Amino acid sequence: MATLTAEFRAETERIHKEHLALEQLLTDLDVALDRLICYSEVFTDMAGADEVRRCGRLLARVLPDHCRREEATLLDRVSDVSPQLRAFCQEMRQEHAVVLARLQRLTATLDELDRAEDLSEAIWHLKEQGKELTAELRRHISVEERELSGFL
Repeated sequence: MATLTAEFRAETERIHKEHLALEQLLTDLDVALDRLICYSEVFTDMAGADEVRRCGRLLARVLPDHCRREEATLLDRVSDVSPQLRAFCQEMRQEHAVVLARLQRLTATLDELDRAEDLSEAIWHLKEQGKELTAELRRHISVEERELSGFL
């Protein structure tokens, strides 16, 4: 198979390692979100907010490049193998767009956190967005790893 060159193997190994790093970052983000606690009367722990910001900004910096690289080095080549893989690769590209849009909304929410009129509501919204993002991205990575295991 033409797509299984040494260069292709090196790129797929890089993608796999990036998946592992992303999964760790998602765990860090989940932990930080869990530490973020706000009650309507008294805010008890804002320390988690800085960690959520750090993780969110790091994810916003690395995920778009990962998606572009994955599409160019893996999905574009694998999609030519079979009609089923072509459909799968198209679905993964679409999921990239959805996850990146969700990440953009999360970073916008993080940017607005300090200006929130209702901090309790803003924290609740941030946690909900963050947890949905981490769950969706974990599922996406898991599906890619499972379905493309012969290539990764």
